[in-house]
Amino acid sequence: MQTVKQVAKASGVSVRALHHYDHIGLLKPDVGDNGYRYYGQVELLRLQHILFYRELGLPLAEIARILDDPAFDTRAALIDLRQRVDEEITQRRDLAQTIDRTLALLDAGEPVDERRLFYGVSPEKQAA
Repeated sequence: MQTVKQVAKASGVSVRALHHYDHIGLLKPDVGDNGYRYYGQVELLRLQHILFYRELGLPLAEIARILDDPAFDTRAALIDLRQRVDEEITQRRDLAQTIDRTLALLDAGEPVDERRLFYGVSPEKQAA
């Protein structure tokens, strides 16, 4: 079992954020007789999921909905997260290549290729 301070240090999440997660019911640690919050493996895995979903841009309410679903499966969620990260990596790589290609064309004084000008830009993120 780890204290809130230890979890904050290990995860990079502030003590204040951990208290907030507790307050909104997103991450409920055990509370000892001394009033201290204690995090076990279950809570640490849940925090890992919270942080991974936050990295992918999900709001806390959506994360709570996912994690509190009775059908939630930790292993399946990790597999899904891995797939999302792979997709993000691919999209970012495509975006980087488009930037490099545009820079090369600009440096060479050549016109940009409008067919490839927006390659790697996520239509979903633009719509949002």
